[in-house]
Amino acid sequence: MNNKPRKLLAVGIITIGIYLPIGGVSAATYDSGMVSQNMIQKEESKVERKIEKVEKKIVEVQTEIQRIETSLEEVPLSSKDVQTYQDYLEQSDSLLKRLNAAKNKLNAITKNMKESSSYANEVNGLINDVRIHVLNVQETIEALLAENMSSSGDIPQNLEVAQNPAFEVGSQAIIQAEHMGMKSMSGAVATIVGAYETTAYSVTYFPTTGEEPVKDHKWVIHEEINNAGEESLEAGTEVKLNADHMEGMDGASAVIEFALETTVYMVDFTTQTGEQVVNHKWLVESELAPVE
Repeated sequence: MNNKPRKLLAVGIITIGIYLPIGGVSAATYDSGMVSQNMIQKEESKVERKIEKVEKKIVEVQTEIQRIETSLEEVPLSSKDVQTYQDYLEQSDSLLKRLNAAKNKLNAITKNMKESSSYANEVNGLINDVRIHVLNVQETIEALLAENMSSSGDIPQNLEVAQNPAFEVGSQAIIQAEHMGMKSMSGAVATIVGAYETTAYSVTYFPTTGEEPVKDHKWVIHEEINNAGEESLEAGTEVKLNADHMEGMDGASAVIEFALETTVYMVDFTTQTGEQVVNHKWLVESELAPVE
């Protein structure tokens, strides 16, 4: 008879989260406040571990953007540098997405917390700092690419000025091209600095720096080819370049891919990301559109 009440007592206590062993231990030993405090501490510890995982992801992003930043070089850039920097821009966009995901995760962790967590606040501040860092590096890359697209404005002495260009010097036009992979170039408003009649070539050239061949580079004009003669050159012609659009280009061997007799333009413009490019050479007429 005595065993039955003890068993019911044990079951009743287990249902509220406290286990009282059979054997007569006093309930006063199990202070409810202490149990509640232990549960709170365990929950806080669990939350901290989740926040720590978020912090780890942010630190990984920070490490990656620091690696990109330290590898940047000053202009002039080689064709390989240009491609690398374009890759960096894509990577940095991915890093920003990772930061946004970390931010959303942190918000989900802290949404139901009654009191703010100093640790969560620190991690949130870290997210903001790293985001600013990524954006600053992106701006630096864009500036380097823009600077590399600029030129002194010097042109070959025998280059013929266009008499009736579709876009007159001093007028504006919309760029419909992405030279050097610059997506922020397309759609920019250009101011025409010079317009010239010539033959423009797409070429594959072999950089003097020993890098891999650059395929279908646009554009090299007739007057930037060594001993080009008077007539336009045919596809497949092997030539030597006198152009310095990028490091390793001047003096490089090249093969003509195709020729286009056209008006070429030297332009000033500001990219969609706010970087200024001056005296960019060259845009052909088909890469420009009227300003509406």
